Amino acid sequence: MDLVVGLSVMGAALVVGLAVLGACIGQGIAVSRATEAIGKNPNAKPEIVSMLMVGVLTMVVLILFALVLAVILIYINPFVR
Repeated sequence: MDLVVGLSVMGAALVVGLAVLGACIGQGIAVSRATEAIGKNPNAKPEIVSMLMVGVLTMVVLILFALVLAVILIYINPFVR
């Protein structure tokens, strides 16, 4: 039983860590490309910023899903009886 709980905690940490790492890399690339696009065409700033916010919020939602999965792995583990 202790092994299952320990592996569940490690799995939860891995899930959240990889989700945050991937989302942070994606957000950095997205912001970089958005600022580059605004620099090339300042008139398109409202459209670029709105699409950037949609993309960044999508990444944040994926992080929250990973957090929910981690909470399920830790507190509502079906393998621990």
